[in-house]
Amino acid sequence: MRRLPLAALALLAVAAATWLPQPVADAQSKTLVVTGYGGRWSEVMKKALVEPFEKKYDARVEIVTGITTEWVAKLMAAGPDNPPFDVVMGNEPPFPIPRERGFFEKRNPTAAPNIKNVYDKALIGDTSLAIFWARIGLAYRTDMGLKRPTSWKDFWDPSYDAKRGIYVIGNTLGINFLFMADKIYGKDSFDVDAGIAAIKKLNAKMVDFTGTMEKHLQSKEVSIAVLHDGSTYDLAKRDIPVDWVAPKEGVPILDQVIQVTRGSKNKDLAWKLIDMYLSPEVQTAFATELFFSPTNKTVKLPPDVAKKLITGPADVDKLVLFDWNQVAKQRPQWTERWNKELR
Repeated sequence: MRRLPLAALALLAVAAATWLPQPVADAQSKTLVVTGYGGRWSEVMKKALVEPFEKKYDARVEIVTGITTEWVAKLMAAGPDNPPFDVVMGNEPPFPIPRERGFFEKRNPTAAPNIKNVYDKALIGDTSLAIFWARIGLAYRTDMGLKRPTSWKDFWDPSYDAKRGIYVIGNTLGINFLFMADKIYGKDSFDVDAGIAAIKKLNAKMVDFTGTMEKHLQSKEVSIAVLHDGSTYDLAKRDIPVDWVAPKEGVPILDQVIQVTRGSKNKDLAWKLIDMYLSPEVQTAFATELFFSPTNKTVKLPPDVAKKLITGPADVDKLVLFDWNQVAKQRPQWTERWNKELR
């Protein structure tokens, strides 16, 4: 789930024009083109969502796998009236630009009644919503004699020298970590000078992907790292001795945001898919299999899963959300500064 700098988005859009998929199918075909990640996400998506949906609505769902910046580039290259997807799901940071330019349909709780059950914090603008959340915090190996951290500031403790793992700024976890460093060592969450100066002192191993960080934790190449709760618990499920900490200064989110494209020829069916994504059955499947927290506040998780995830208003209130519209305007300059100082 790597995030490319938004400065590169325009170049991606130009390149995308040469390899765009065919336009979404017409209404008669009852085919939905939707985005989704590969790997375990795709496995759970097909079993919990796609197969029941196809059976219930006598429709076909075509999944386009990849990463959010790629999907946004293809979308923008095609234009709002001829989108390559009916439903776009991905991480929030790249979405403000197409949202501002009218690429997405307004939210339709009549067509997708489960929208009425999501937390207010999951609603984004008047078009989009988060279907799942993951909390960004600190993962650490429990078999290395490390002191258990309790805060983001603890990550700078000298006892973790040569053991830390972080991300490039193009990764959603990476830029969220920068914002937390900005706040702790500077005047606010966007004091990038202070944040970059503090991160330089970590001398940490830097990676592009969460999957790479998981491998480094598994191989002991790093012993403590920025990671979201779902990835950590998935490692633990595979008998890797790791645990996860929600730092006391707050936890940013890795959100999975969904919307229907304005030019879709299958809007009714698209909203039905989103409604099923938000159903207790599908939300529970993603929580139990991948440890992604439901945004549907009516979902009741098994106790052993619920204790690991966001399960109520008190947990939701602790989530740290940033203004990604503001970030989109400044991210290219921040990325240039990051690359100059840290790459």
